[in-house]
Amino acid sequence: MEITPKAPAPSAQERRFYYGWVIVGTMFIVSLAQTAQYNPALSIFLKPITEEFGWSRTTFSSAIAAGSFVGAALAVVIGPILDRRGPRAPTFLAFLLMGVSIAALSAISEIWHFYAIVTTNRALITGLLSIVAGVAVSKWFIRRRGRAMAFAVTGLRFGQAIVPPYTTFFVLRAGWQSAAIALALFVWALTLFPVIALLRRQPEDMGLRPDGDAPGDAGEDAAPHGRQSPALTDEASYTLAQALRTLPFWLILFATSALAFNIGGLNFNLFPFLTDQGISEAVAAGILTVWSLISSIGSLGAGFIAERLHVRFVMAIAFAVATAGVVALMVADDIPMALVFALVHGLSFGALPMLMQLVWADYYGRRHQGAIRGFTTPFQVIVQAGGPIAGTLVYDLMDTYIPAFALFGALYMASALAMLLARPVPLRRAASSSA
Repeated sequence: MEITPKAPAPSAQERRFYYGWVIVGTMFIVSLAQTAQYNPALSIFLKPITEEFGWSRTTFSSAIAAGSFVGAALAVVIGPILDRRGPRAPTFLAFLLMGVSIAALSAISEIWHFYAIVTTNRALITGLLSIVAGVAVSKWFIRRRGRAMAFAVTGLRFGQAIVPPYTTFFVLRAGWQSAAIALALFVWALTLFPVIALLRRQPEDMGLRPDGDAPGDAGEDAAPHGRQSPALTDEASYTLAQALRTLPFWLILFATSALAFNIGGLNFNLFPFLTDQGISEAVAAGILTVWSLISSIGSLGAGFIAERLHVRFVMAIAFAVATAGVVALMVADDIPMALVFALVHGLSFGALPMLMQLVWADYYGRRHQGAIRGFTTPFQVIVQAGGPIAGTLVYDLMDTYIPAFALFGALYMASALAMLLARPVPLRRAASSSA
């Protein structure tokens, strides 16, 4: 297996505080806040809204799919903007609009109101917020990218631990309309000031170097996992055209798209499945909290491991563990077995979304991450939209989620194999292919 050489000792400048960690902290907040419109949080609204308006679960999930398709188109535009202009203005505007839309959910009376709101919020998440942490953190770190990405993306795990019980609290005590308003205030209070005040595009704009290195430090000469940079000041950076001409690009795209499909399908249907199994809503929300907290451990652990072991091996292992977690969920008919699922699947689920952000930068460098993610995200977003529909459609037709869960497990295993086959291609070969 491919082992990363031990990182060199930090320079005197690196030992001083590096602004890149402010970027990581802000991305932690961004990751946490966007879970207000992730599937676990939206699923809290599923039963009260569908029961009040007489809609099917597939009707509810189709609104999420519609927003994902809009987000796929948005990502193509946003990716290059993040490279050129940075994340501050787009991220601020996204959260400002998201808060308005969530609050407006409390006043819906027609199905088109619901579709307009959910479509807007899902487009903002899938077209911008879901990629901004990966792009921003990748530009500030090379040698310490694994841990930096892990800390930033762990916000997703904390969000999924906090937001579902927070939302459930207001739904049970004041109704889903009040819960929507409380959720909007939560998003605004958390994000608006730090995003506009703290985000910056890249270290060079502040006279800094990636990882906080001083110019000429040996540490920044080495790209992740021993790949040598053609320049002394950066890792090897592939253009989108060069990346497209490598086989690993398409294998990674398959694996990350399958992951997106499973994330959409499992996250959205998990809460309804647990309550259908006879577990109370409050206990089910608690299980989601345990699952998310365990996920944070998986995310942080994978980040440090990915600095030592090639990211493709870490992802393959995580996909295999996720398969075992899905099997545990399929037989979970009581609280203890549901907690086994939370433990096993939580470890891998925490690792995989973080690794999905990390893998593109580790393979193809930081300079063109916006363009690369802008190209790949539409594929992931479109298939992710099918995940909730697959689960709810199977349920509506067969009164069970089990066949859908079996599909999710099979996709995890296929993704593990794809990552094992995704051997990195040297930049010189990719460059000659695109000449």
